[in-house]
Amino acid sequence: MSPFRTAIWRTAIYLVFGFLWILYSDRFLEQIVDNTETLTQMQTYKGWFFVTMTGLLFFFLMHSALKRERRLFERDNLTCLLNRHVFSQELDVWIRQSEQNDQILVAILNIDEFRQINHTAGSRAGDDLLIATSELIAQAGNGDRSLVARIGADEFAIAIPLVNSFEHYIERLREVQRKVHDLPIDGMPEHHTLISLGIALYPQDALESKALQTSAAIALEEAKEIGGGQLRVYDHVFGEAVHNRLKLSHDLKAAIANDEFHLVYQPQFDCCSLRITGVEALLRWTHPHFGPIRPDVFISLAEQQGMITAITDYVCKQAIEELTHNQLMGEKIPRLSINVSALDFEGEECHENFFKKLEGLSDWSQLQLELTETAITKNFEKSQRALDILRRAKLQVSIDDFGTGYSSLSLLQRLPVHEVKIDRSFISDIPNNEDSCNIVRTIIAMSRTMHLRVVAEGVETNDQLAFLQAEGCDEVQGFYLAKPMPIRELITFCEHYTAEPQRRQQSSETKS
Repeated sequence: MSPFRTAIWRTAIYLVFGFLWILYSDRFLEQIVDNTETLTQMQTYKGWFFVTMTGLLFFFLMHSALKRERRLFERDNLTCLLNRHVFSQELDVWIRQSEQNDQILVAILNIDEFRQINHTAGSRAGDDLLIATSELIAQAGNGDRSLVARIGADEFAIAIPLVNSFEHYIERLREVQRKVHDLPIDGMPEHHTLISLGIALYPQDALESKALQTSAAIALEEAKEIGGGQLRVYDHVFGEAVHNRLKLSHDLKAAIANDEFHLVYQPQFDCCSLRITGVEALLRWTHPHFGPIRPDVFISLAEQQGMITAITDYVCKQAIEELTHNQLMGEKIPRLSINVSALDFEGEECHENFFKKLEGLSDWSQLQLELTETAITKNFEKSQRALDILRRAKLQVSIDDFGTGYSSLSLLQRLPVHEVKIDRSFISDIPNNEDSCNIVRTIIAMSRTMHLRVVAEGVETNDQLAFLQAEGCDEVQGFYLAKPMPIRELITFCEHYTAEPQRRQQSSETKS
């Protein structure tokens, strides 16, 4: 209930009891006062007293409600710190009132992996951590001459006018990091909380509140990228790169609606006969300002923004529609491979989401889902349950970039997968690098023992192909045989391709 409604209800309750008081007090006075004129005067004074007290009470309650409403508007309910809006307003006032040589430090602090803490230890422990952290941050400033705010679920901001050296406040913020690191968390006794900090300085880095906070946020982004628990001061060179990344993050949300995504398909071949065994659908994004964006860049952004399931949905529907519409699935292309993210497997009903994406594909055994080794090992038990369900639905599963993660043979044995793809970093060095050759031989031998199909990706030379053929690799994929191509080129390629040994090296200009 809002403070104003509370004030009105309290006044109404007072009025009810007041009327009852007047009613019964009148009867009492009639019994003890004989003089009618005196009785009338007493009743009049009593009425005015009641009206005056009612007015004073209503004024007091509404004034308190107004203060409480203002407090709710200005403050975070949990930590009692300023919120983002008020922090920005107050910082703008500071900047307008600042003199020529004044400097203001603005720091944005983020609790690393707070979501995991909240999930593991519970929301109560998470709230306690936020409150304790807010108190430590407030101690880093100049008391009442600092602005401290909670600007996000796990993010804080502090603005400090520099009355001491810049290094003095940097050390105080590092002290906050150390103290938060030692904070105990109920349910996670071995956990040490890390805080990442980004710092910007007025007027060197920005001249207004919003731009100053953006600079601090960019520095925070750099601190996160180099690892948890870091402190970084805004750097203009890095800031431009992060600014472009922030623009990409913003534009990514509209990319699907604006038809900026498109698919290309790279054929996969039997290593010995070189017949086509399938294609891998690869997503491409052409940004209207920056041009083509590398897949690893925008996929990472999509995962951070929670958009990856929408992108997976687009890839599945678009690939199935293009291949079935052009009658390529089946004899010409026996198998379609699609890359999926680890986040597509979060949630108990993740498999149902996949099934909805596959409408339009008559034979689900023609579809193969590719997950990176890291994605599977990140949450092995949950991934194993999901993969079991996908296998029962006749969906094939491939471990992509195999050899780059940390999975053990025992884990691999427990996974219902059909295929492993040897990472291109190993293929690029064969047959000249003996270590890479031994790794590839080991993966092929191990997979053969476990009855798994082996695909080598990134094959770019005839020597690499010959080595893989000699070692008994099942399938190959790479520019030496076919580059990624749009659907129209794929149709032409399939119509004219003959499974004869290819001896054509793709030039570096054709690689995408």
